[in-house]
Amino acid sequence: MIFKYNKSNAQCMWCKRVDNPHPDYKNETIPTKVFVSEKGRKIELCLSCFESENNGAHNSNIEFKKKLDTKFEIVKLLKL
Repeated sequence: MIFKYNKSNAQCMWCKRVDNPHPDYKNETIPTKVFVSEKGRKIELCLSCFESENNGAHNSNIEFKKKLDTKFEIVKLLKL
């Protein structure tokens, strides 16, 4: 899995971070990757949020792509 580094407009759709949290790379944007959900939504996540979603999907036996749609709909409903 390859995350894109130094993308000029990088922003995680879950945590909303734009800056790299690593202290050695504070001058860089956050590394992100765009994932396509089960419903075809393009969801940009940072490595930390990806790991959290992936582990959550694995632990609850839910398909990762379906979990993305569920969280997207909750975030949209709560207007976060």
